[in-house]
Amino acid sequence: MSRTVSLLTLGLFFVSIVSGLIIVFAYHPSIAFGSVQKINFLIPYGLFFRKLHYFSSEAFTIFLLFHILLELIKNKIRISSSSWNYSILGFIAVIILMFSGFVLKADLDASGAAQVAFSLIKDTPVLKYLLPLFKDNSVFYYKFFIWHIVYLPLVLAFAIYKHIDTLKVKSTILSIAFGITVLSMIVFKMPLDIIPGEKVKTLSSPWFFIGAEHLLQKAWAPLSINLFLSIPFFLLIVYFYTKYKYTTKSLLALWILYYSYVSIFLP
Repeated sequence: MSRTVSLLTLGLFFVSIVSGLIIVFAYHPSIAFGSVQKINFLIPYGLFFRKLHYFSSEAFTIFLLFHILLELIKNKIRISSSSWNYSILGFIAVIILMFSGFVLKADLDASGAAQVAFSLIKDTPVLKYLLPLFKDNSVFYYKFFIWHIVYLPLVLAFAIYKHIDTLKVKSTILSIAFGITVLSMIVFKMPLDIIPGEKVKTLSSPWFFIGAEHLLQKAWAPLSINLFLSIPFFLLIVYFYTKYKYTTKSLLALWILYYSYVSIFLP
């Protein structure tokens, strides 16, 4: 089962990359929201490929989390330390990719999430020096765009290659991954784009970022939030080297439960 999940995860990655390449040439950071609407309504099959990219990326992330869970359930780790560490690097790249993709839709939700992220970065002593890597004062979405289509996909592809030693995937797996994506498109709805400047009661964020926003609303210091968010990655790294694997998994489970509570139940 673990191998099947890992192959489907890789297949969904390919669907996400290919569908993203199809729509990327219609996207312009200087007119970001207009570009998205052009993809939705003017470009033939543009909305289909945008949905394909969105749902394949979401499914890829979910299958990746399931893959990690299955690896943690095993009693033994059958990969090298470098392969394990590259997998953590890839996991981090996926989270940033998903967040940057959310921001690039350039609606009111996207700009709000970006501003919250900027606040968490600029008010944290070490991270504030990284802010220029993402914030562009002339074209707001430009650096998010470059990270999303160039740097992060390269980092993720390299991490996957070092983790599994190949990027080859059978056509059968690709077909199943494509089918999972299309089924998701039928069953679920993609979030609506909110026109910038429109008055709304609440804003939405990526599902994995909601907890961080709630903690910020509860007056947690940005440094505390960033340290809290780094805990699962730290525990995953430690897990490979420590002999107290049950304790490490228990701490990770507690973090997941608490962050889920914060995301779902806190206002």
